[in-house]
Amino acid sequence: MNQVKSSPRKPVRSKVVTQEKIDKRIAAGDGQGVREEYVPWIKVRAFASRGTSHIVPGVKVNRVHHLLSNAEYHYHVILEQDRSIIDIREQFPLMPAAETHALASSLNVRPPVYPGTSVPLVLTTDFLITQVDSAGKERLVARSMKYAKEIEDASKAEQDRLLEKLEIERLYWARRDIEWKLVLYERLSQVRIRNLLILRSYALISPALVAEKNINRMLEVISMARTEEIPLKTLLLKMAKSLYMEYMAVKCLFFHLIWVGRLRIDLNIKIIELSKPLHVEVMSLGEFSSGEVSRHA
Repeated sequence: MNQVKSSPRKPVRSKVVTQEKIDKRIAAGDGQGVREEYVPWIKVRAFASRGTSHIVPGVKVNRVHHLLSNAEYHYHVILEQDRSIIDIREQFPLMPAAETHALASSLNVRPPVYPGTSVPLVLTTDFLITQVDSAGKERLVARSMKYAKEIEDASKAEQDRLLEKLEIERLYWARRDIEWKLVLYERLSQVRIRNLLILRSYALISPALVAEKNINRMLEVISMARTEEIPLKTLLLKMAKSLYMEYMAVKCLFFHLIWVGRLRIDLNIKIIELSKPLHVEVMSLGEFSSGEVSRHA
């Protein structure tokens, strides 16, 4: 009887975090860079999140985003649609870890460490956001996202520990004169989120569709229409006929113009439905060019 030789076993990689492993990640660029070059400190494949995690191609920044829950994903979509925001860095590490370790000690709380070690834990902020104001000046803001229910359902000890970590985070950013806030998912407009999830599919469309002549013709038709009196699909069909364009092309361009702000609707009142009227306003070039500072971040 022939014996089958077993393949040599690969060495098992230890999951215990060491300072050497952290230093290697830092040297490799993890948690560093801006816009397309940024590398999140935590990636979805390495993190088991409560809820649903997402690996999402960006529509504002041309890279993949790693979002650890539905709450993070939905907030990310809100940020992407805001024209005053030019960069979104998720899972941003608070480094050096020795600093947050020292902050914990100054608060007389137990410094966070990796399980089974004495290695200082690299804390992260869910979102580090770059905004541009109307004068063209950039500023950074930091945001952490939590479910209110997750906090409410936690034990007293868990709540206390969470508050300790959030205070460390707040102090870290305060030292850098960067505004930090905790965002509770339940306080976000769920209607707005639903609408933005619909519109996001049209954030990036064919360059041929966004030709200025197509945009101008569509804006002219909409400015003369009583959009609140007819179902949205009827409006789109009429525009397709008037503009000599395919229905789907008109629909894509229409939703794209809402996403980028050339057309304005109230995203918070009702969910966009083709079978129902939708009040739409055409933004003047002056209004569109001025933009606005984010109210969401």
